[in-house]
Amino acid sequence: MDQKKFAKVALTKEKFISYVPLIREEIMNYFKTEPQFKESKGTVNVLKTQPEITIFTASRSLLGKELREKLNTGFADLYGDLDRGFTPINFIFPNLPLPSYKKRDYAHETIATTYLDLINKRRQQNDIQDRDLIDSLMKFSTYKDGTKMTDREIANLLIGVLMGGQHTSASTSSWFLLHLGERPDLQEELYQEIKSVLGDRKEVTYEDLQNLPLMNNTIRETLRMHMPLHSIFRRVVNPLSVPNSKQVIPVGHYVLVSPGFTMTNEHYFPNADHFEPHRWDNLAGAGGGFAGKEDNTVDYGFGKITKGVSSPYLPFGGGRHRCIGEQFAYVQLGTLLVTFIQNFKWTSKAPPIDFQSMITLPIQKDAVIHYEKREN
Repeated sequence: MDQKKFAKVALTKEKFISYVPLIREEIMNYFKTEPQFKESKGTVNVLKTQPEITIFTASRSLLGKELREKLNTGFADLYGDLDRGFTPINFIFPNLPLPSYKKRDYAHETIATTYLDLINKRRQQNDIQDRDLIDSLMKFSTYKDGTKMTDREIANLLIGVLMGGQHTSASTSSWFLLHLGERPDLQEELYQEIKSVLGDRKEVTYEDLQNLPLMNNTIRETLRMHMPLHSIFRRVVNPLSVPNSKQVIPVGHYVLVSPGFTMTNEHYFPNADHFEPHRWDNLAGAGGGFAGKEDNTVDYGFGKITKGVSSPYLPFGGGRHRCIGEQFAYVQLGTLLVTFIQNFKWTSKAPPIDFQSMITLPIQKDAVIHYEKREN
Protein backbone atom coordinates (compact mmCIF):
# COMPACT_ATOMS: atom_id res chain seq x y z
CA MET A 1 0.00 0.00 0.00
CA ASP A 2 2.90 2.36 0.71
CA GLN A 3 4.33 1.61 -2.72
CA LYS A 4 1.02 2.62 -4.32
CA LYS A 5 1.30 5.94 -2.50
CA PHE A 6 4.86 6.39 -3.76
CA ALA A 7 3.72 5.86 -7.36
CA LYS A 8 0.59 8.00 -7.26
CA VAL A 9 2.61 11.22 -7.66
CA ALA A 10 2.90 10.32 -11.36
CA LEU A 11 -0.87 9.80 -11.70
CA THR A 12 -2.42 13.19 -11.06
CA LYS A 13 -4.56 15.30 -13.39
CA GLU A 14 -1.75 17.82 -13.75
CA LYS A 15 0.58 15.04 -14.84
CA PHE A 16 -1.99 13.62 -17.27
CA ILE A 17 -2.31 17.03 -18.94
CA SER A 18 1.45 17.05 -19.53
CA TYR A 19 1.55 13.42 -20.67
CA VAL A 20 -0.88 13.68 -23.60
CA PRO A 21 1.43 15.65 -25.97
CA LEU A 22 4.34 13.36 -25.06
CA ILE A 23 2.30 10.25 -25.79
CA ARG A 24 1.05 11.79 -29.03
CA GLU A 25 4.60 12.65 -30.13
CA GLU A 26 5.81 9.11 -29.49
CA ILE A 27 2.96 7.59 -31.51
CA MET A 28 3.52 9.92 -34.47
CA ASN A 29 7.26 9.24 -34.40
CA TYR A 30 6.51 5.52 -34.44
CA PHE A 31 4.27 5.91 -37.49
CA LYS A 32 7.04 7.86 -39.25
CA THR A 33 9.92 5.52 -38.42
CA GLU A 34 8.38 2.03 -38.27
CA PRO A 35 8.88 0.44 -41.73
CA GLN A 36 5.48 -1.27 -41.62
CA PHE A 37 3.73 2.11 -41.50
CA LYS A 38 5.75 3.92 -44.17
CA GLU A 39 3.64 2.87 -47.15
CA SER A 40 0.24 4.30 -48.04
CA LYS A 41 -1.22 0.83 -47.53
CA GLY A 42 0.03 -2.13 -45.57
CA THR A 43 -0.48 -4.94 -43.09
CA VAL A 44 0.77 -4.97 -39.49
CA ASN A 45 0.58 -7.45 -36.66
CA VAL A 46 -0.79 -5.56 -33.68
CA LEU A 47 0.96 -7.90 -31.23
CA LYS A 48 4.20 -6.42 -32.54
CA THR A 49 3.22 -2.77 -32.89
CA GLN A 50 1.10 -2.26 -29.77
CA PRO A 51 3.61 -3.54 -27.17
CA GLU A 52 6.25 -1.29 -28.74
CA ILE A 53 4.01 1.78 -28.87
CA THR A 54 2.86 1.10 -25.31
CA ILE A 55 6.35 0.81 -23.86
CA PHE A 56 7.55 3.92 -25.67
CA THR A 57 4.59 6.09 -24.65
CA ALA A 58 4.55 4.87 -21.04
CA SER A 59 8.30 5.24 -20.54
CA ARG A 60 8.36 8.73 -22.12
CA SER A 61 5.50 10.01 -19.98
CA LEU A 62 6.05 8.21 -16.67
CA LEU A 63 9.81 7.69 -16.60
CA GLY A 64 11.07 10.69 -18.57
CA LYS A 65 13.00 11.58 -21.70
CA GLU A 66 16.38 10.39 -20.43
CA LEU A 67 15.19 6.83 -19.89
CA ARG A 68 13.10 6.81 -23.07
CA GLU A 69 16.23 7.57 -25.09
CA LYS A 70 17.80 4.37 -23.74
CA LEU A 71 15.01 2.21 -25.11
CA ASN A 72 14.50 0.54 -28.45
CA THR A 73 12.10 -2.06 -29.80
CA GLY A 74 14.17 -4.78 -28.13
CA PHE A 75 13.13 -3.36 -24.78
CA ALA A 76 9.52 -4.11 -25.65
CA ASP A 77 10.60 -7.68 -26.41
CA LEU A 78 12.10 -7.94 -22.92
CA TYR A 79 8.79 -6.88 -21.41
CA GLY A 80 7.19 -9.50 -23.63
CA ASP A 81 9.45 -12.11 -22.05
CA LEU A 82 8.28 -10.90 -18.63
CA ASP A 83 4.69 -11.31 -19.80
CA ARG A 84 5.30 -14.84 -21.03
CA GLY A 85 6.66 -15.75 -17.59
CA PHE A 86 3.43 -14.44 -16.11
CA THR A 87 1.48 -17.71 -16.28
CA PRO A 88 -0.77 -19.60 -13.85
CA ILE A 89 1.91 -22.19 -13.16
CA ASN A 90 4.31 -19.38 -12.21
CA PHE A 91 2.22 -18.66 -9.12
CA ILE A 92 2.41 -22.26 -7.94
CA PHE A 93 5.97 -23.12 -9.02
CA PRO A 94 7.86 -19.84 -9.51
CA ASN A 95 11.33 -21.37 -9.98
CA LEU A 96 10.98 -24.22 -12.46
CA PRO A 97 13.87 -24.71 -14.97
CA LEU A 98 11.67 -23.73 -17.92
CA PRO A 99 12.97 -21.79 -20.96
CA SER A 100 10.27 -19.15 -20.45
CA TYR A 101 11.40 -18.69 -16.83
CA LYS A 102 15.01 -18.22 -17.90
CA LYS A 103 13.97 -15.57 -20.41
CA ARG A 104 11.78 -13.97 -17.76
CA ASP A 105 14.66 -13.74 -15.28
CA TYR A 106 17.09 -12.45 -17.90
CA ALA A 107 14.59 -9.80 -18.98
CA HIS A 108 14.02 -8.72 -15.39
CA GLU A 109 17.74 -8.36 -14.67
CA THR A 110 18.42 -6.50 -17.93
CA ILE A 111 15.59 -4.02 -17.41
CA ALA A 112 16.47 -3.51 -13.74
CA THR A 113 20.10 -2.84 -14.66
CA THR A 114 18.99 -0.19 -17.17
CA TYR A 115 16.98 1.56 -14.47
CA LEU A 116 19.76 1.21 -11.89
CA ASP A 117 22.31 2.77 -14.24
CA LEU A 118 20.16 5.89 -14.51
CA ILE A 119 19.44 5.97 -10.76
CA ASN A 120 23.17 5.66 -9.97
CA LYS A 121 24.02 8.40 -12.45
CA ARG A 122 21.58 10.79 -10.81
CA ARG A 123 22.85 9.89 -7.34
CA GLN A 124 26.48 10.47 -8.33
CA GLN A 125 25.71 13.82 -9.98
CA ASN A 126 23.29 14.84 -7.22
CA ASP A 127 20.79 15.41 -10.02
CA ILE A 128 17.48 14.55 -8.36
CA GLN A 129 14.71 16.95 -9.39
CA ASP A 130 11.00 16.54 -10.14
CA ARG A 131 11.19 15.41 -13.77
CA ASP A 132 9.61 12.00 -13.58
CA LEU A 133 8.63 9.04 -11.43
CA ILE A 134 12.27 8.03 -11.05
CA ASP A 135 13.08 11.33 -9.33
CA SER A 136 9.96 11.04 -7.17
CA LEU A 137 10.83 7.56 -5.95
CA MET A 138 14.41 8.58 -5.23
CA LYS A 139 13.11 11.42 -3.05
CA PHE A 140 9.89 10.07 -1.56
CA SER A 141 9.99 6.32 -0.93
CA THR A 142 10.16 5.89 2.84
CA TYR A 143 7.81 3.37 4.43
CA LYS A 144 5.69 4.12 7.49
CA ASP A 145 8.25 2.41 9.74
CA GLY A 146 11.03 4.71 8.50
CA THR A 147 12.68 2.18 6.19
CA LYS A 148 13.80 3.62 2.86
CA MET A 149 13.53 1.70 -0.38
CA THR A 150 16.89 0.61 -1.76
CA ASP A 151 17.82 1.61 -5.30
CA ARG A 152 17.34 -2.01 -6.38
CA GLU A 153 13.83 -1.97 -4.90
CA ILE A 154 13.10 1.30 -6.72
CA ALA A 155 14.23 -0.30 -9.99
CA ASN A 156 12.01 -3.32 -9.32
CA LEU A 157 9.04 -1.08 -8.52
CA LEU A 158 9.61 0.81 -11.78
CA ILE A 159 9.44 -2.53 -13.59
CA GLY A 160 6.15 -3.28 -11.82
CA VAL A 161 4.67 0.13 -12.63
CA LEU A 162 5.57 -0.09 -16.31
CA MET A 163 4.64 -3.76 -16.60
CA GLY A 164 1.31 -3.12 -14.92
CA GLY A 165 0.38 -0.87 -17.82
CA GLN A 166 2.47 -2.46 -20.54
CA HIS A 167 0.81 -5.83 -21.01
CA THR A 168 -2.71 -4.61 -20.18
CA SER A 169 -2.71 -1.53 -22.43
CA ALA A 170 -0.95 -3.37 -25.26
CA SER A 171 -3.60 -6.08 -25.08
CA THR A 172 -6.48 -3.59 -24.92
CA SER A 173 -5.26 -1.47 -27.83
CA SER A 174 -4.66 -4.62 -29.89
CA TRP A 175 -8.23 -5.72 -29.28
CA PHE A 176 -9.91 -2.41 -30.07
CA LEU A 177 -7.95 -2.13 -33.31
CA LEU A 178 -9.03 -5.65 -34.29
CA HIS A 179 -12.68 -5.05 -33.38
CA LEU A 180 -12.83 -1.67 -35.10
CA GLY A 181 -11.37 -3.31 -38.20
CA GLU A 182 -14.65 -5.20 -38.42
CA ARG A 183 -16.68 -2.01 -37.92
CA PRO A 184 -15.88 0.69 -40.53
CA ASP A 185 -19.09 2.40 -39.40
CA LEU A 186 -17.63 2.92 -35.93
CA GLN A 187 -14.32 4.13 -37.37
CA GLU A 188 -16.16 6.80 -39.34
CA GLU A 189 -18.30 7.75 -36.35
CA LEU A 190 -15.17 8.12 -34.22
CA TYR A 191 -13.54 10.20 -36.95
CA GLN A 192 -16.49 12.57 -37.06
CA GLU A 193 -16.60 12.81 -33.25
CA ILE A 194 -12.91 13.74 -33.15
CA LYS A 195 -13.39 16.36 -35.88
CA SER A 196 -16.34 17.87 -34.02
CA VAL A 197 -14.24 18.33 -30.87
CA LEU A 198 -10.86 19.26 -32.35
CA GLY A 199 -12.07 21.30 -35.31
CA ASP A 200 -9.09 22.17 -37.51
CA ARG A 201 -6.58 21.17 -34.84
CA LYS A 202 -4.59 17.98 -35.27
CA GLU A 203 -3.13 17.81 -31.77
CA VAL A 204 -5.26 16.37 -28.98
CA THR A 205 -5.28 17.53 -25.36
CA TYR A 206 -6.30 15.97 -22.07
CA GLU A 207 -9.44 18.12 -22.07
CA ASP A 208 -10.31 16.86 -25.57
CA LEU A 209 -10.16 13.26 -24.35
CA GLN A 210 -12.80 14.02 -21.73
CA ASN A 211 -15.15 15.26 -24.47
CA LEU A 212 -15.03 12.17 -26.69
CA PRO A 213 -17.71 9.82 -25.29
CA LEU A 214 -17.64 7.30 -28.14
CA MET A 215 -13.86 7.07 -27.93
CA ASN A 216 -14.02 6.40 -24.17
CA ASN A 217 -16.89 3.96 -24.61
CA THR A 218 -14.86 2.07 -27.23
CA ILE A 219 -12.13 1.53 -24.64
CA ARG A 220 -14.73 0.64 -22.01
CA GLU A 221 -16.37 -1.93 -24.28
CA THR A 222 -13.01 -3.45 -25.20
CA LEU A 223 -12.19 -3.87 -21.52
CA ARG A 224 -15.59 -5.49 -20.98
CA MET A 225 -15.04 -8.10 -23.66
CA HIS A 226 -11.34 -8.61 -22.97
CA MET A 227 -10.48 -8.10 -19.33
CA PRO A 228 -6.67 -7.76 -19.42
CA LEU A 229 -6.13 -10.40 -16.70
CA HIS A 230 -8.49 -13.33 -17.09
CA SER A 231 -7.82 -14.70 -13.60
CA ILE A 232 -6.75 -13.32 -10.23
CA PHE A 233 -5.28 -15.25 -7.28
CA ARG A 234 -6.14 -14.32 -3.70
CA ARG A 235 -4.92 -15.90 -0.45
CA VAL A 236 -7.63 -16.71 2.07
CA VAL A 237 -7.07 -14.78 5.32
CA ASN A 238 -10.38 -15.71 7.01
CA PRO A 239 -12.36 -18.98 6.58
CA LEU A 240 -14.32 -18.49 3.36
CA SER A 241 -17.73 -20.11 2.96
CA VAL A 242 -18.65 -21.06 -0.59
CA PRO A 243 -22.18 -19.78 -1.36
CA ASN A 244 -24.89 -22.44 -1.69
CA SER A 245 -22.66 -25.20 -0.34
CA LYS A 246 -21.24 -26.56 2.92
CA GLN A 247 -17.67 -26.11 1.74
CA VAL A 248 -15.37 -23.75 3.65
CA ILE A 249 -12.01 -22.75 2.16
CA PRO A 250 -9.39 -22.78 4.95
CA VAL A 251 -7.05 -19.93 5.85
CA GLY A 252 -3.83 -20.05 3.85
CA HIS A 253 -5.39 -21.63 0.78
CA TYR A 254 -5.65 -19.77 -2.50
CA VAL A 255 -8.67 -19.05 -4.64
CA LEU A 256 -8.64 -18.20 -8.32
CA VAL A 257 -11.39 -15.90 -9.52
CA SER A 258 -12.29 -14.51 -12.92
CA PRO A 259 -14.01 -11.11 -12.67
CA GLY A 260 -14.29 -11.11 -16.45
CA PHE A 261 -16.96 -13.81 -16.18
CA THR A 262 -19.70 -11.34 -15.28
CA MET A 263 -18.54 -8.87 -17.93
CA THR A 264 -19.25 -11.38 -20.68
CA ASN A 265 -22.39 -12.79 -19.07
CA GLU A 266 -25.70 -12.33 -20.90
CA HIS A 267 -27.48 -11.70 -17.60
CA TYR A 268 -25.61 -8.43 -17.13
CA PHE A 269 -24.73 -7.55 -20.72
CA PRO A 270 -27.25 -8.72 -23.32
CA ASN A 271 -25.67 -9.81 -26.60
CA ALA A 272 -22.41 -9.96 -24.66
CA ASP A 273 -20.35 -11.43 -27.52
CA HIS A 274 -21.12 -8.41 -29.72
CA PHE A 275 -18.68 -5.50 -29.72
CA GLU A 276 -20.94 -2.49 -29.22
CA PRO A 277 -19.53 0.67 -27.60
CA HIS A 278 -22.94 2.32 -27.77
CA ARG A 279 -24.23 -0.01 -25.03
CA TRP A 280 -22.50 2.44 -22.65
CA ASP A 281 -24.15 5.60 -24.00
CA ASN A 282 -26.72 5.88 -21.21
CA LEU A 283 -24.56 4.61 -18.36
CA ALA A 284 -22.61 7.15 -16.32
CA GLY A 285 -19.33 6.74 -14.50
CA ALA A 286 -15.70 6.38 -15.53
CA GLY A 287 -15.79 2.79 -14.35
CA GLY A 288 -18.62 2.01 -16.69
CA GLY A 289 -22.05 2.78 -15.35
CA PHE A 290 -22.44 -0.02 -12.83
CA ALA A 291 -19.44 1.03 -10.78
CA GLY A 292 -20.57 4.63 -11.09
CA LYS A 293 -23.78 3.80 -9.21
CA GLU A 294 -21.88 2.84 -6.07
CA ASP A 295 -21.55 5.91 -3.84
CA ASN A 296 -19.62 4.16 -1.07
CA THR A 297 -16.05 5.32 -1.71
CA VAL A 298 -12.82 5.19 0.26
CA ASP A 299 -9.27 6.54 -0.07
CA TYR A 300 -6.67 3.91 0.79
CA GLY A 301 -3.96 6.50 0.29
CA PHE A 302 -3.72 6.55 -3.49
CA GLY A 303 -6.93 8.44 -4.35
CA LYS A 304 -10.65 7.99 -3.77
CA ILE A 305 -12.09 4.87 -5.38
CA THR A 306 -15.26 2.81 -5.19
CA LYS A 307 -15.18 0.68 -2.06
CA GLY A 308 -17.66 -1.95 -3.18
CA VAL A 309 -16.96 -4.70 -5.65
CA SER A 310 -20.54 -5.72 -6.36
CA SER A 311 -20.48 -4.31 -9.88
CA PRO A 312 -20.39 -6.87 -12.72
CA TYR A 313 -17.92 -4.53 -14.48
CA LEU A 314 -14.49 -4.73 -12.82
CA PRO A 315 -11.72 -4.49 -15.45
CA PHE A 316 -9.49 -2.66 -12.96
CA GLY A 317 -10.41 -4.73 -9.92
CA GLY A 318 -11.85 -3.20 -6.77
CA GLY A 319 -11.19 -2.26 -3.18
CA ARG A 320 -7.68 -1.71 -1.87
CA HIS A 321 -6.24 -3.85 -4.67
CA ARG A 322 -7.86 -1.76 -7.41
CA CYS A 323 -5.45 -0.75 -10.17
CA ILE A 324 -4.13 2.77 -9.56
CA GLY A 325 -3.35 3.19 -13.27
CA GLU A 326 -6.97 3.26 -14.47
CA GLN A 327 -7.04 6.94 -15.39
CA PHE A 328 -3.58 6.78 -16.97
CA ALA A 329 -4.79 3.84 -19.06
CA TYR A 330 -7.66 5.93 -20.44
CA VAL A 331 -5.26 8.80 -21.20
CA GLN A 332 -2.75 6.56 -22.96
CA LEU A 333 -5.30 4.43 -24.82
CA GLY A 334 -7.46 7.43 -25.70
CA THR A 335 -4.56 9.34 -27.21
CA LEU A 336 -3.54 6.24 -29.14
CA LEU A 337 -7.03 5.56 -30.48
CA VAL A 338 -7.54 9.18 -31.54
CA THR A 339 -4.20 9.19 -33.35
CA PHE A 340 -4.96 5.93 -35.16
CA ILE A 341 -8.38 7.17 -36.27
CA GLN A 342 -6.92 10.48 -37.50
CA ASN A 343 -4.27 8.76 -39.62
CA PHE A 344 -5.70 5.46 -40.85
CA LYS A 345 -8.66 3.41 -41.99
CA TRP A 346 -8.26 -0.33 -41.54
CA THR A 347 -9.91 -3.71 -41.82
CA SER A 348 -9.39 -6.89 -39.82
CA LYS A 349 -11.05 -9.93 -38.37
CA ALA A 350 -10.94 -10.32 -34.59
CA PRO A 351 -9.28 -13.71 -33.86
CA PRO A 352 -9.95 -16.12 -30.99
CA ILE A 353 -8.49 -15.43 -27.55
CA ASP A 354 -5.22 -17.03 -26.43
CA PHE A 355 -5.66 -18.02 -22.77
CA GLN A 356 -2.22 -19.59 -22.30
CA SER A 357 -0.83 -16.66 -20.35
CA MET A 358 -2.59 -14.56 -17.70
CA ILE A 359 -3.16 -11.86 -20.33
CA THR A 360 -6.12 -12.24 -22.71
CA LEU A 361 -4.27 -11.76 -25.99
CA PRO A 362 -5.51 -12.46 -29.52
CA ILE A 363 -4.02 -15.47 -31.30
CA GLN A 364 -0.77 -13.98 -32.60
CA LYS A 365 -0.72 -15.23 -36.18
CA ASP A 366 -4.19 -13.78 -36.83
CA ALA A 367 -3.75 -10.46 -34.99
CA VAL A 368 -3.33 -8.39 -38.15
CA ILE A 369 -4.92 -5.24 -39.53
CA HIS A 370 -4.84 -4.04 -43.13
CA TYR A 371 -4.49 -0.27 -43.11
CA GLU A 372 -4.79 2.59 -45.57
CA LYS A 373 -3.56 6.05 -44.71
CA ARG A 374 -6.13 8.82 -44.71
CA GLU A 375 -5.58 11.43 -47.42
CA ASN A 376 -4.98 14.25 -44.94
